[in-house]
Amino acid sequence: MQKGSTMFIRLIAVAALVSSVGMAAGLTTQVEPIIGYERVQKFVPTARTRERLVYGARVTVGLPLVSGELEYLRSGDTETFPATSTTTAEVEDKARLGVRSQLRLAGFLSFFLRAGAQARQVRRDTTVGASTTSTTDPIAYNPYAGAGLRIGLSNKISFVADVTTVFRNFPDFSNNDYMTTASLSISVP
Repeated sequence: MQKGSTMFIRLIAVAALVSSVGMAAGLTTQVEPIIGYERVQKFVPTARTRERLVYGARVTVGLPLVSGELEYLRSGDTETFPATSTTTAEVEDKARLGVRSQLRLAGFLSFFLRAGAQARQVRRDTTVGASTTSTTDPIAYNPYAGAGLRIGLSNKISFVADVTTVFRNFPDFSNNDYMTTASLSISVP
């Protein structure tokens, strides 16, 4: 089993535990599958930015004004550099732990802010000719912040759209990662 799959299973177990504790305490629990789009800074083999698909899940437990959130995301891409006969394939796993505050703007519309810490690990396979080299970067920890809108479709289901910035070299803002996501949120109970 791959490292990313093991991390995902552990996060699901923690999310289930947090969710059941939250429900027992009378707090609102929201579970959101996530699909989104991110722009990342890449430095191997040359410095550049890259856009790619990201997917995962988020569990939020608490009250609208202050909630805790746990999130797991996975993304990946493959690039070919014909000038050097090089192909890179990258898989990135991210786990986020943070807080969220939501303000109701109308009966069905809410605005939220979120912030916390992200753990990120990247596995990269580089192929030059017939030779492939695999590397796994050490886990990197970075702060993140974001904002978004929640549109209530029913009492228990909402559409959520947000933008999140990960500060790779805080307080230098030139190497940030930006991610936009859309999700359907299901509230329990």
